[in-house]
Amino acid sequence: MRPILLLWWLSLAPVPLLAAQEAPPPVQEGSVVLEVRVTASEPGSARIDRGSADGLEAGDRLVFHPRGGSTYFGTIVELEERAARVELQDTKIQPAPGTRGEFELPRARLKARVTTGKRPALQRGGGERGEPRFQKREQEWQAGEPLLAKVRPVRPSERAVRVRSRGWLAFDGTLSGEDDRHDTFTRLGGSLEIENAFHAGGRLLADAEWNYRHVDVPDLDDERGREFRLERLAYVAGGTRFDPTSLAFGRFLQEGLSEFGVLDGVEWRVRRRNGHRYGASFGFLPEPDEDFQSGEDLQLAGFYDWVADESEQLSFAAGFQKTLHNGAADRDLFVLRLQRLPRAGWNLFSTLWLDYYTGSDDEKDSTLGVTQAQVSLGRRYEGGSALDLVFRHLEFPLLERDEFLPVTAAQLADDHHERVALTHRWQMTSDARLRTSLGAWSDEDDSGGDGELGLALQELFPIRAFVDADVYATRGQFQTSVGTRCALGWRTPLGRWALAYEFSQNRFDGFSSDNDDLPTHRLGFRGDHAWHTWDLSWRIEGVLYDDEHALQLGLYLQRSQ
Repeated sequence: MRPILLLWWLSLAPVPLLAAQEAPPPVQEGSVVLEVRVTASEPGSARIDRGSADGLEAGDRLVFHPRGGSTYFGTIVELEERAARVELQDTKIQPAPGTRGEFELPRARLKARVTTGKRPALQRGGGERGEPRFQKREQEWQAGEPLLAKVRPVRPSERAVRVRSRGWLAFDGTLSGEDDRHDTFTRLGGSLEIENAFHAGGRLLADAEWNYRHVDVPDLDDERGREFRLERLAYVAGGTRFDPTSLAFGRFLQEGLSEFGVLDGVEWRVRRRNGHRYGASFGFLPEPDEDFQSGEDLQLAGFYDWVADESEQLSFAAGFQKTLHNGAADRDLFVLRLQRLPRAGWNLFSTLWLDYYTGSDDEKDSTLGVTQAQVSLGRRYEGGSALDLVFRHLEFPLLERDEFLPVTAAQLADDHHERVALTHRWQMTSDARLRTSLGAWSDEDDSGGDGELGLALQELFPIRAFVDADVYATRGQFQTSVGTRCALGWRTPLGRWALAYEFSQNRFDGFSSDNDDLPTHRLGFRGDHAWHTWDLSWRIEGVLYDDEHALQLGLYLQRSQ
């Protein structure tokens, strides 16, 4: 545990050093949080349903919140009016369609858009929430004054109620040539946000999804499952410039420290004038499975979030969560988070999960166990190039809660996973980009590594074609793979189209010479389209491995307004 703690705390060291080396950016008045959704993805890349019309720009950094927890970052590399392509910091991650993301839109950019009459479709943010509309000036503006110096803030009682909704349909299916097996998974869902509900400045939020899965295996019983999953149903009061205290109740992802997870209960938060925040929450934690059932795990949590100044580019948060499983004491979790996310220069994100164990926890031999740790240090350059160094650590916590499959005492004591990765993106020209990635990992049994080299060319020929090619190699615990993939596509008024091919040669350890090599061919065609309030992504893929084959289909249809 000590080397991991040392590495995390050493990540604090670059903060004052970097701050001293470069001039601090001008203090901003804050930002407004823009919510985005993934409409299509592939490993290391995602397409989102927001674009230049919403205030996004190439190089903007986003954070994603997948259903399974944790967070990961991405950078916008291609921009359209109502869509954008995001390159993920971790090239191994492939977010599911519908994954929620957030971007902090600077108010300076927002004000510039207001003066030109362009208004991005904002979701929520600090201070006065939503899209600002200034209807009255108290007196005439004078030269030399701030742009909004004479504008009176509009109170919630003077603003209209705004309703935003989103509905989606997702389908994934696989038909295998091995005994005609097939597997289909369908998701149908919707979300609703009512801003300034009851003219009191609050927000009413709802997200729900119906899932259906069918697995057909010859000579065995079929597997069918239908589940209704309520992701979010909450009301958030306050949290505006007129009321620094906010109160959320219902089912929601905790905003104080999202690492504490989804809560069925109440969360109280206060924002001080200097930007510091603190708060507490109480309620039940739904089980992180397809049912999302609640009522067995009671939690009480508190946090404090310190910021260096009004720009909130440097912050440190600490929190504690106590849980009880069916009335018995369970988890004592400390979360520490440090962020330095300036508009330009070096970015630092680090988070540490510490579980506190007592003498009765025989499977753990230390008082504090590092359950998760992540340190990410990176920089975006003006020309579009980027450099990222990421370290992750994972191990099993000791829980009464059924959060994992059954774990043995030996696994609790010894199992761990560490990974470090260095990625670099070189923007050679406005239409040419070179990517390199090197990674290494280690666990209780083995270690390995991976590397990747890729070239992306954009806006080729009058037809706006693009080419994306990669070569890669991976050494896993039981498998070694080398391969290449290439995608050729083009953009038209009807959307983005791409034809992709991938070949990999896989060597498996522990098999006979007849079964240890498995060449795999994958050929696919996909399209991504956005018009008015609709987004559509689809894909068709054929896979050939050894003497078997499979056909994969995917569809994601979304309407938002």
